[in-house]
Amino acid sequence: MNKKHALFVGFIALATIIAVAHLALGADAGFAPPPSGTPTKWPKNASGVTYGASGRAVSPEDEPDLISVVASNGKTGYVYKTDLEEPSPSSPAAAVARQNARAKAGYKHPPIPVYEVDGITQIGEFIVSTGRTELIK
Repeated sequence: MNKKHALFVGFIALATIIAVAHLALGADAGFAPPPSGTPTKWPKNASGVTYGASGRAVSPEDEPDLISVVASNGKTGYVYKTDLEEPSPSSPAAAVARQNARAKAGYKHPPIPVYEVDGITQIGEFIVSTGRTELIK
């Protein structure tokens, strides 16, 4: 076996080991399998409201009514999907204008109530973040 062939075989073996380890660790950590294109069968609470992790949805339209989140107090609960949504801008220019206005005003989304699976009992708040961090000077 020449040096190039041995290097190629070694690379394939390493890639296989990494892929298997990734799958095994992902399964152990409770990660949901990737969406398959088939609508998700969500569980329903006593009121008939669907709930679950949005990452299991095959599309935004397939997301459950109550979406799993971690509240600012560290408790795991659910927010209503409708509380996370906002109207789509009418055009790209309107989207840019909205973003610019928010940046100037220091926009902060109001906290969203977090509920137990019943969708009634509030257990905390979910804080929507821009993902930006400020440097301390």
